[in-house]
Amino acid sequence: MGRLHRYLYRQLLGPFLFFVLVFTGVIWLSQSLRVIETVVNNGQSAGVFLEFTALLLPRVMTVVLPVSAFAATLYAINRLFTDSEIVVMFAAGLSGLSLLRPILMFTAALFAVVLAISIYLVPLSQREMRDRISEVRGDIAAAFLREGAFISPTRGVTIFIREIGRPGELLGVFIHDRRDLAQIATYTAERAVLFSEAGESRLVMLDGVAQISAKPTPETLSILRFEQLGYDLTQMTEDAGERTRKPSEMFLPRLLTITEEEAKERFRPVGEFRAEAHEALAAPLYVIALPMLAVAIVLSAGFRRQGFLGRVLGSVIVAVVLRVLGLAAKSATANAAFLWPTMYLPPLLGILAAVWLLSMSGLRPRSARAAMLPGAAR
Repeated sequence: MGRLHRYLYRQLLGPFLFFVLVFTGVIWLSQSLRVIETVVNNGQSAGVFLEFTALLLPRVMTVVLPVSAFAATLYAINRLFTDSEIVVMFAAGLSGLSLLRPILMFTAALFAVVLAISIYLVPLSQREMRDRISEVRGDIAAAFLREGAFISPTRGVTIFIREIGRPGELLGVFIHDRRDLAQIATYTAERAVLFSEAGESRLVMLDGVAQISAKPTPETLSILRFEQLGYDLTQMTEDAGERTRKPSEMFLPRLLTITEEEAKERFRPVGEFRAEAHEALAAPLYVIALPMLAVAIVLSAGFRRQGFLGRVLGSVIVAVVLRVLGLAAKSATANAAFLWPTMYLPPLLGILAAVWLLSMSGLRPRSARAAMLPGAAR
């Protein structure tokens, strides 16, 4: 059976690579839209955007690989059945469980890959991406050095620069600050100089006017002409080293050992950390469960000349239901940490159901030979 198994590997590999490319492109593109606003609003280059989207790739692959394995298995088995190749295999003495062996070896390798990505690469990439986003949001020079554009580095502040002069010099500066509604201020200056050192950022405006509207008499406008005025920008930056790590940025040992007191200090229930940890361990099981179900459902009804569309749709529905149940179990675990075993139930039930269907499959060698005889049931 070695040559037959190699043939089945080839039938799986081509569709698998195709689906990986398609699903990666679709999901990766949809996920990358989340970072476009950060890149654009902070005046970053296309290289920074590509860096962010590359850091999204490990999490995307944890979704893409199981789905691609399922789609490739379903496509390959359906094609082999449609071309009657599986009928010939069963007529030669191959059983349903024997047919499953090469698929299990294929998905076992994928399981190891997805497990490594989930446990190590996903938290590493999420941590790096959020650190880089914090650095970008704290890059005042990159955010401000944009000619002829209204930018909003933080809520309630709008800045416009007419022209960039010599290094560090800005010409035609306009700042509208309404963070404090009790004192709304508008600053205009002929030029300004940006200083950033020791964790502090300050914009020194030269030869300008400050217009301040203060309560309780907002209709009264105070106008102040100045030769030099400093405007503090430090509070608009973020310090990546002081921020609190999210569960998605933490590695498995830390997620499993964090205490309730530590979770409360992070203003999160301990269930969120447990759910993230067990999702990293349970998600790779779908790489095995979904392809096994695809094989079992297609083969369980035996050979029929009417077609296989119903079995294909049934496989897709069962796969979607299993994954939705897995997500529901994760949500429940986030609220109640003791429910973590439920996260393993959907994939394990899928594997057991597939084994049972294949062992009870009606398409045994004898029925396959009968299907090939003249006058077989249509």
